[in-house]
Amino acid sequence: MKDPAFGKDAVRALATADSFARGRDYVRSGAVSGLMRRGDRLTAHVEGSDFAPYEVTVDLHQGGVAATRCSCPYDWGGACKHVVAVLLKYLDTPDSVVERPPLDGVLRNLDREALAALLTRRAEEDPAFALWIEAELAAGAPDPLSASPRRTAVDPEPIKRQAEALLSGRTSRRDRWSDNGAAVDEDAFGALIDKAKPFLEAGDGRNALRILEPVTEALVPAWLEQADWDETLHEFFPVLGQMIAEAVLLGGLLPEERDDLMVRLDVWQGMLDEYGLDDHLQVAIDALEQGWDEIGLDDILAGKGRSWPLSGHGDWTTARLTQARLRVLEIGGRTDEFLNLARAAGCHGDHAAMLVRRGCSTDAIAYARKRFRSAEEALQLSRLLKETGQVDAALELAGWGLSLKPEGDRLFGVVGLARWLRDSAAALGRDTVAVTAAGSAFEHSLSLEDFRAAEMLAGPGWAELRPHLLACLAAPTYAHDRTEIFLGEGMIDEAVRSVDVENTLRDPANDVLLRLVEAAHASHPDWVIDVAERIAANVMDAGQSGFYELAAQWLEKAALAHDAAGRFEDWITRIDALIEKHRRKHKLRPLLEALRPRA
Repeated sequence: MKDPAFGKDAVRALATADSFARGRDYVRSGAVSGLMRRGDRLTAHVEGSDFAPYEVTVDLHQGGVAATRCSCPYDWGGACKHVVAVLLKYLDTPDSVVERPPLDGVLRNLDREALAALLTRRAEEDPAFALWIEAELAAGAPDPLSASPRRTAVDPEPIKRQAEALLSGRTSRRDRWSDNGAAVDEDAFGALIDKAKPFLEAGDGRNALRILEPVTEALVPAWLEQADWDETLHEFFPVLGQMIAEAVLLGGLLPEERDDLMVRLDVWQGMLDEYGLDDHLQVAIDALEQGWDEIGLDDILAGKGRSWPLSGHGDWTTARLTQARLRVLEIGGRTDEFLNLARAAGCHGDHAAMLVRRGCSTDAIAYARKRFRSAEEALQLSRLLKETGQVDAALELAGWGLSLKPEGDRLFGVVGLARWLRDSAAALGRDTVAVTAAGSAFEHSLSLEDFRAAEMLAGPGWAELRPHLLACLAAPTYAHDRTEIFLGEGMIDEAVRSVDVENTLRDPANDVLLRLVEAAHASHPDWVIDVAERIAANVMDAGQSGFYELAAQWLEKAALAHDAAGRFEDWITRIDALIEKHRRKHKLRPLLEALRPRA
């Protein structure tokens, strides 16, 4: 097996400190099994809180981590602890990885009859697989190499059956249940919706609707049953509304088809309104009602108007309808009309991008410098310029984009632009640009990942850059990685002062704080004793048996601090009191007794 092109620091950067620490514990406890690699795909099972183990998939690219997926419900940012456990197991024990040939290569060696027999046998054993095959065949996309549209109509019935099965959880690859029923495979459901995209790209709105309508018809009642506890499923409604609007604007529907679709959309939107999802499908309704006949739109498309909408202001659905119209104009190759509408509607990123695609990059850059107000716009255009081979222009525009002042929640856009410029410049050997961008990324994110990236790129210049970045880190009221960065830099005093003790006491698995009390036990013994004993007490007093070993680790740090302070006799008194207090907790008592020094 080839050695991985990443290490534990890269895994740590993928996850939160808590997820990394818990993933490491999972590896130590032997929770990871079935580690297998097929080509650039790594899979494994991880035992967790569910009866059945979680399924983890890692996609690799040039030996590094390209994407990760886990069947657990974790959605708090970064990779979950199960993914971390699999990656650490992959790094720690490469001999445990079973190497198998890529599946596409295995299947390609079968003749037609053997492949058909294999699929048929599997479908007979697994009804969900049969539904998937039927939906795949029904939604067969138009040939991208053919100029002619698909001649046969998409059959909506297999699409609806597959959507209903996915929403019911019956097609889940594992028997996983949430507290309120079978879990929906949202990735597979999103992939089913995406079956309509090739038809939209081909200008075939009718066949796109034959996918989008049955999917929406299945989603509305399924979501209503889950509305009280849904966190993410509702996010499909705006996507469907936008795609249906594009399909409608592509034209080709008969009057009776338009009327029927309008009735259905009104009913669906009315059902959603009762649960507070106002206007999620409204853009599709507006597309049916207004189409291309809205007053003044012809003048705008012809370049005779200065602003759109004519009223001078528009709401969310107005902006979405404009985006749908722009998309249809682009699909149809109506670039002049696209540019006119984008400029009038203030869609400056879309306007500049179209200029680039038309070969007018100089005009696009000039337009951007005059009109752009956000880092997100600069990032999208910079990417496009780079993709079209205009590297110098891309880097220059990105550097200019960093000068745009972020407003409100647009701060993340500045971070994204700075990281893109940093990585792009570094890959091209533009070291000065890369270091400047790396500093900007950290100044706005204050993340450990960006701090380490700046250190790596700065090289000999790190001695000059480091004080500036640390000053930026110390200034704001909140910075998620502040303690970990100070700890990594050996700045123990600063790390201790940065800890929000009351909040950290709630998390006995806080790996960063555990490492800090280890490092600070000699220099800050009183603080370590207070923090360590309070965290341990929270666990022990609450009877959280699953965390007893962690509680013992915290008490071990308290013992070290007592010793460093010359008060080891106090520790003996303290541990004796804890042993007596928790003498009835059979899992905890041996752990406490192990912390008492033997005579």
